Amino acid sequence: MAENPGNGIRLVRIEDLRHCLIAAFARLELPREDAEQVTEVLLDSEMRGHENHGVHLLGFLADAYRGGGMNPRPRIRALRETEGALLLDGDHSHVVGAARAMRWCIERARERKGMAVAGVRNSQPIVPGFYARMAAEAGLIGFACANGIPMVAPPGGRTPTLGTNPLAYAIPAGRHPPVVLDVATTTGAAFKVRLAAQRNRPVPEGMILDREGRPTTDPNEFVWGGLMAPLGSPAAPHKGFGLALVIDALTGVLTGADFARDFPTEPATVGNATVWALDIEAFMARQEFLARMEAQIDQVKAGERLAGIDELLVPGERGHRRYHELSARGTVPLSGATWEGLTKACSSLSISPPSVRLSRSG
Repeated sequence: MAENPGNGIRLVRIEDLRHCLIAAFARLELPREDAEQVTEVLLDSEMRGHENHGVHLLGFLADAYRGGGMNPRPRIRALRETEGALLLDGDHSHVVGAARAMRWCIERARERKGMAVAGVRNSQPIVPGFYARMAAEAGLIGFACANGIPMVAPPGGRTPTLGTNPLAYAIPAGRHPPVVLDVATTTGAAFKVRLAAQRNRPVPEGMILDREGRPTTDPNEFVWGGLMAPLGSPAAPHKGFGLALVIDALTGVLTGADFARDFPTEPATVGNATVWALDIEAFMARQEFLARMEAQIDQVKAGERLAGIDELLVPGERGHRRYHELSARGTVPLSGATWEGLTKACSSLSISPPSVRLSRSG
């Protein structure tokens, strides 16, 4: 997958960027292990092409840690635990609570040859795909979802009631990369809209609504108090809103945390998550399942293609390829906006940004 180093893109060595991020989080007083965990989540998103959840977030996270919205040294504790379920209080941590929860699910599901589920409350909103993939890479089926601040109105309404409430499934697939479905319950991610506003670029039609609930392509209308459009808009917004409601119930109502309109909007750093892992051996031999998944994906790829389409892809495949191609090269391209945000955050933390291998403008 060729990258076009244009439009202010900088090519940066992955290891240099990793060391820079770890140093930044260490400066923010995160323990080394936690700094490495947060860094890996940001790098993973960046390398898979999810810029809105990648390095771009360093400045936001730095402000949140310094402003007290997030705790750099959380005391994550178990509130309830049974053989197959765990409830954690994240103590306003970022991603470490969800990672701990999924590791517990993986271990317990293997022990029980079944399913294990964990909820995390009082934690920063997560990128579900990363945690679901943890299970798939361990040979299990994984799921993760999260709720967040209200920015979605029910169909026919204009009062922000639910968050974008993303979810992800990850399924190991033998010789194929894991199938990873990682989506928001809105037509797009809120950070993508905010990035578009920073760059003064319109967003696709059907992605956002203004304060009156009217469709718009101006991202500033969202920043000024607009709404995200539910998945399925405009024809079937009830589908996305219904999914968001279910996820809010699983992550907020069920864990005893904030939900729906009770969710605090300031600071915008609180979220809750639910994750689970399923051991395939509870249903059939692992190798038999993997062979069946390979056959399923082969059938998808063997289908007839439309004119101009070279290959049919399954969820997560594009990001998987990009991640491994960039890993092999040892460099990652950072957009002009991401680079600007990174250097600004590094300056505020009195650390040096990574060196640039190649820099070009369009």
